[in-house]
Amino acid sequence: MNPFDLHLHSNYSDSDKSISDLLQEARDKQMKVISISDHDTLKAYEELKDRKLPCSIVKGVELSTFDGETGSQVHILGYGLGEDTSHIERLCQSTLYEMQKRSLWQIDQLLQHGYEFDPNEVFTLAKNSTSIYKQHIMQVLIQHGYSDTIYSKVYRSLFKNGGICEKRISLPDPESAIQAIHQDGGIAILAHPFISHIDHELQRFVRMGIDGVESGHSSHTADQRAYLHEKALRYELLESGGSDDHGTYGEEPKMGCYPLWQGGEELLCKVKCWR
Repeated sequence: MNPFDLHLHSNYSDSDKSISDLLQEARDKQMKVISISDHDTLKAYEELKDRKLPCSIVKGVELSTFDGETGSQVHILGYGLGEDTSHIERLCQSTLYEMQKRSLWQIDQLLQHGYEFDPNEVFTLAKNSTSIYKQHIMQVLIQHGYSDTIYSKVYRSLFKNGGICEKRISLPDPESAIQAIHQDGGIAILAHPFISHIDHELQRFVRMGIDGVESGHSSHTADQRAYLHEKALRYELLESGGSDDHGTYGEEPKMGCYPLWQGGEELLCKVKCWR
């Protein structure tokens, strides 16, 4: 068990775990430091203000960006944010608008192509979230017998590979996200580079001003973690790690159930805890 997990999601984005669920799990597992780094929203921290916390919490967010040079969607984690997050909020507002608009279009696409369900079922699942996510849509399709799991062949045929629900949306570029995190007092970390297929692009992100890399992401193999650790040392980058737990809406390990990452001590010493 790793008592440090800096990549967790709540039902304010695309997990089915509530803030209460996450805090209870942190208490049960005797976590030392966690970060709820939801996609494009800091709404979790409004609720956390009035909660008794079982451990230290690093205020975090995971910003969605599009890297035009590689054609990849790239996620930038922001940690140690202050109370004023106006620059990040500005980016998030635009992203969430685009995401919601696409999700409503995806629901309409499915209905037009003969999938039978009530859109209100999706809206109910997503009622706590700042946007409807494909996980909410897929969960309803599971309930109607179209699939048995979220990340199934059905999912790949609908949302990937030119499927009827695949649609690119307008997202900020990575450098804008990095700048917004810095303007709001945070540290910018390049999330799971191997998932985004940008592991060979670290030097370019260093030029953009990235402060670190998520070498300890739960999806990384031992060789990948070692590779990113070597790059972090070469470019003098901080290193973070996390499970990326999305509850039953994801296939990642649960909170704390992933290896300790090399170089994490420096980040944990440098990043300020929210509470």
